[in-house]
Amino acid sequence: MLSDAIDEIHREFQAAADRRDQELRRRAAVRRVDDFLLSIEDLIENQRGPVPAPLMDEITRFIRPVSRKLLRALNRNVTRDPVRVLDVLFDAQQLLLPRLMVA
Repeated sequence: MLSDAIDEIHREFQAAADRRDQELRRRAAVRRVDDFLLSIEDLIENQRGPVPAPLMDEITRFIRPVSRKLLRALNRNVTRDPVRVLDVLFDAQQLLLPRLMVA
């Protein structure tokens, strides 16, 4: 009986830890989009030209699991126009925020 109670406590503790980890992962994705948005907005405000290739690659790797449609839009942007990248990032943010609210 005591061992069953101890097992139940361990299961509940592990479930709570899993929920916290899942919540942190969801929040991390939203924070990452926010960081990308700030970087691209800075490029636009300071008229620095196209999005640098390393940043574009990083954004592409991030967008790939989020949405195939957004990935295609990003890949069609061969000139790396920051305004078009910004649009994709705003769309990605709109996809991620409801997921954060539901959980």
